[in-house]
Amino acid sequence: MPQSEKAQVEPVSPLRITHFTVEHVVVASDQSYMQVIGALEARLGPPADWEILPQQLADRNLSWEEVAEFTLPLIGTSGFTTFVKMNQGTLLSLTGKPKRIAQYSIGNHLLGVQMIESIPEIGLYAPPRLVVYEDYEGKTFIAYDRLSSLVSQYQNDTITSIARLVDQKMDELVKAATGNEQKPLSES
Repeated sequence: MPQSEKAQVEPVSPLRITHFTVEHVVVASDQSYMQVIGALEARLGPPADWEILPQQLADRNLSWEEVAEFTLPLIGTSGFTTFVKMNQGTLLSLTGKPKRIAQYSIGNHLLGVQMIESIPEIGLYAPPRLVVYEDYEGKTFIAYDRLSSLVSQYQNDTITSIARLVDQKMDELVKAATGNEQKPLSES
C-alpha cells in the first residue's frame, strides 16, 4: 500500500462499547401455558432441523432462489419459523420449584440474511427470541425485545425498516398466541 494510503486508514480499536435503549415487551394471557404454546407453535410452521438444513442445502449447490423456494413451506402463517426451542423449565424444575418456561428462537431467514449480510453483528439479535413462561400463580406471559430497538445502534435505515417489519409480525404473533387484544405491557 502506498504511504499516502496508509495515512488515510483509520486505526481500528480492539474494543468498542455502544449504549442503546432496548424496548422490552411483556404480554399477559388469560389462557393456560399449554394453550399459549399450542397457539404459538400452530403459527410458526412445521419443525425443521436448522442445525443441519443450511449445510444440506449448501451441499446441493442450490441457488439462493432455490433455497428460498425450498424453505418457504417452513415459514408459518405468522411469517416466522422456529429455529430453536429450548425448554428451560425442565432444568429450572430441578431446583425443586417446578417452572414452565420455553425460549424460542424464531424468525424469517429470508429477512434475516438481508440484515446480517450488511452488518454481521446483527447475528447477535437475528433471529429474534421470545420466551413463554408461567409464573408461580399460574399466569402465562410472553416476553421479547423489539428487534428495531436492538439494531437501532447501527443507524441503518434499511436494517431498521426490516426490523420494524419483524416487530410488526412479532406483535401480531404474540397477540394471536395470547388471545390478548390489549396493548402489551412495556417494562422499563
